[in-house]
Amino acid sequence: MEGLGLVVGKKAPDFELWSHLSRPVRLYEALKAGPTLLVFYPGDFTPVCTKQLCNYRDNLAEFAKFGLQILGVSKNSVAQHVEFAEKYGFPFPLLSDPGSQVARAFGCTTFLMLGRPSRAVFILNRQGMVLYRYVEPTSLTRRGAEELVKVCGDLKQHGLLE
Repeated sequence: MEGLGLVVGKKAPDFELWSHLSRPVRLYEALKAGPTLLVFYPGDFTPVCTKQLCNYRDNLAEFAKFGLQILGVSKNSVAQHVEFAEKYGFPFPLLSDPGSQVARAFGCTTFLMLGRPSRAVFILNRQGMVLYRYVEPTSLTRRGAEELVKVCGDLKQHGLLE
């Protein structure tokens, strides 16, 4: 079922990437802790990415109502993620995808980005099923926390966010 950003029933590809916390994070292991908001973003310290991740940080309590954890993914190095997370106080892991292979596996590329990974958000349930997918057409747009919290509410209401 696809439409309005919903992609119910497609299994997310598993991956393992290093986090800014100096340890690997494997997606399917992380999902055991609960549903996940997987956030692909173009780069640390860029204006739109910073606003986006700060918006999610500031709305953690709203995401927590759904048991949702957040994982950020970009091509930046672990060292740069450490600086970024420390400067802005991100309490969620930032994962390093230097070759953008994971972003490509999730289909986070757009024509307007000339095939490079774009900003994208995915909501996954504990079983690794993609419940929501939105790939931004340009790097200047982003989904706000309020919109994603509403999506989570809709998914929960339909018994999908578990």
